[in-house]
Amino acid sequence: MTTASCPLEQGDGHRARRFDRRRELSTLRLVGSTRRQVLTMLHWESLLVSLSGIILGSAIVAATLIPMMSGTTGEAPYVSPLAYGSFAVAAAGLALLAVTLPARAILRR
Repeated sequence: MTTASCPLEQGDGHRARRFDRRRELSTLRLVGSTRRQVLTMLHWESLLVSLSGIILGSAIVAATLIPMMSGTTGEAPYVSPLAYGSFAVAAAGLALLAVTLPARAILRR
């Protein structure tokens, strides 16, 4: 039952944020911003938020994983730079996509 209600709650939250965002984007357009300027601002905002999330998440993982691994195995944890970079790029790409698609739909009107 809980699993079934999670997508519904997430959808309600998404609709509420989209309504607030529509008002904000409309205000930006009313004060003279072009569609391209608004989308550029949203792209930078999305990249900044995702980058800070990646940095903070990595710091939290390092702060917990390094002491645990050195205490249990005596070695430091190893993550392939390619794997780490792939996850970081995927997270930033998904954040950019999640902001861009609704914004384009809102600005189209």
